[in-house]
Amino acid sequence: MGDLEHWLILKSIRGLGERKIKKLFSLFKSARRILDADEEALTEAVGVRTARAVRSREGVDLRRVEEVLNLVEREALGYLTPESEKYPRKLFVLPDPPPLLFYRGALRETPLVAVVGPRRPTTYTLSFTEDTVRKLVSAGYGIVSGGAPGVDSLAHTSAVKNSGYTLCVLGFGLLKARGKLFRRIEESGGALLSEFLPQEEGSRYTFPKRNRLIAALSDFLILPEAGVRSGALITARWCRALGRGVFVHIGIGRSPSWEGCYTLLREGKGELLRDVEDLIGSRKEEDSDLIAFLKTPRSLEEIMEFTARGYGEICALPTELELQGKVRRIGSLFCS
Repeated sequence: MGDLEHWLILKSIRGLGERKIKKLFSLFKSARRILDADEEALTEAVGVRTARAVRSREGVDLRRVEEVLNLVEREALGYLTPESEKYPRKLFVLPDPPPLLFYRGALRETPLVAVVGPRRPTTYTLSFTEDTVRKLVSAGYGIVSGGAPGVDSLAHTSAVKNSGYTLCVLGFGLLKARGKLFRRIEESGGALLSEFLPQEEGSRYTFPKRNRLIAALSDFLILPEAGVRSGALITARWCRALGRGVFVHIGIGRSPSWEGCYTLLREGKGELLRDVEDLIGSRKEEDSDLIAFLKTPRSLEEIMEFTARGYGEICALPTELELQGKVRRIGSLFCS
């Protein structure tokens, strides 16, 4: 577990946040090399104060690190670091990708759609969400959501019910994920994923923080309902920032339950979704056009210009088509 130990130490250093860790990893390529780097090299990357903190292991409790190592082994928890082959590459588009991920279940390389919404949705929204997830699963998409009561939980259970794949991104440590929903996700071949230490409690800080992971892991977001103060709007903002598509549905137009969706539409930060079949159909047509375009090898920049999609979404698209056997890589180019 040397790899995990080094990343736990790095994560524990006082004043060394995810953004600085990302910068250091881009330069040194491993946690061990970061920890072994001399002060001069570290100072050039992150400044004198942080460099000294790294060299002195400021704030690191080695007993706590050992406890986590033992816990991971005893509970047979999976873990990923930026050095792991299976670490989700989509997360690197974030300014602050998590230096550690813990998981249970099966992590699959499959295109994911985020479906999030309120904890107390209307009856109409429950019906719309079930129908939407069924159609997404039928089209080959997995579902990513946050496991909260309401729309999130229904999105997961609907995916399972329709023999689809679902990924639950937690706002607390894996060992705090208790209950029928989480067991059902694992037993169905889905997965639970968390950036927090295994026994870490959820808080007002951790739940909004995990929303950026839901956004980054998805190809696009569907918001079936959102009030003006809905936490789902945080995920929508992250999707916009990362270039992911944001699609909002309006159910009962006079109800304040959809005021957050109206706001996104008014501000040009979301597109109106009548039925997910319309979206799936249009994306299949776009992908067909792209495959034809890739008869000649193209760069990522050329693909972005051709599709007029955001950088974050385009980073994932060729990989999805490659997994489907429709596209292959030739160095830094893509060809159908």
